[in-house]
Amino acid sequence: MTIMGKFSFVFVLGFVLMISMQNIAVVVAQSCPAAERDALLAFKAGITEDPSGQLTTWVATTDCCTWFGIFCENGHVIELGLRPDDASDNSGIYLTGPLGSSLFTLLELEVLDLSEMQNLTGPISPAIGNLTNLVHLDFRTNKLTGPIPSSVGNLKKLNWLSLGGNPISGSIPFSIGTIGASLNYIYLGESSLSGSLPNSLFQLSNLTSLFLGVSDLSGSLSPLVGNLGPTLTVLDLSSNSFSGALPSTLGELTKVFLLDLSFNKFTGQIPASIGNIGATLFNLELANNELTGPIPPMFAKQLTGLAALGLENNKLTGPIPQGAPFSNFSVDSFTPGNPGLCGHPLPPCTGGNRKKLL
Repeated sequence: MTIMGKFSFVFVLGFVLMISMQNIAVVVAQSCPAAERDALLAFKAGITEDPSGQLTTWVATTDCCTWFGIFCENGHVIELGLRPDDASDNSGIYLTGPLGSSLFTLLELEVLDLSEMQNLTGPISPAIGNLTNLVHLDFRTNKLTGPIPSSVGNLKKLNWLSLGGNPISGSIPFSIGTIGASLNYIYLGESSLSGSLPNSLFQLSNLTSLFLGVSDLSGSLSPLVGNLGPTLTVLDLSSNSFSGALPSTLGELTKVFLLDLSFNKFTGQIPASIGNIGATLFNLELANNELTGPIPPMFAKQLTGLAALGLENNKLTGPIPQGAPFSNFSVDSFTPGNPGLCGHPLPPCTGGNRKKLL
């Protein structure tokens, strides 16, 4: 090849590379749509404190797909996940400011996780129902207020719903129970939610965890809770104001390893059907209710996997079941309260105690 030929080849090659680089630059520029970038920047604009620098990379002149906590796919933001970093900030507060509604225009979002930012405030906008591709929603441990919008029921792909640890109020929307089989995990506890449980919750056929403890919920526990038996592993209704008898259908929750109904106002006897849960049940918490009658004697043979038990501060009577695992529990599992209980680890039963059981 002549010198002129080589020069022409290099020139043409350089021109092709330049055009290619321009095309690449255009692709990169398009990897974060302007509308999605602006929605993220609108959220940032409301933040008044960011002591751990969660949003320092969120700069308008850069591609939002490169920002901290952002993940894109096919040219759209599909994940926004900010996580506390204790190493960079000792204040315990990570973001201060309103949640706003601009994030709810990111229609391709699959993951929205602003959990444990501590100081995000304001209501959850009904516009959240626009995020119909959402799989994971986590706002826990902030200062969000107001009701859970019923439009959450539009999120038919949702697997994880975590809004607890906020002073959100009002009742649990019926619409949550209409999300359907995709929903596995619900955490709405440590909140100011009130009212009774919508029966629709008990139609969530693949629910594995239901955490509603430490709130202001009330009413009875529906026998429909047994519908969750094929999948539910955790049921926590502790520290509320539930009342009435415990339904016998609790015994249908055969995969539950944590059953915590403590610190409520449940009355009546402990259903013997709970024994049907069997060795799966690891932790049974029924303390601080108004339960009466005996501890079902067959529990000692049925609940062989039980490692933690709380029955104190009730009005139970009669002998404590003997044998493992009950022989491993201390007096703290049964007292204070329950003056009519007897047998190890409490004082031996007398004729009077046995009469109470009969």
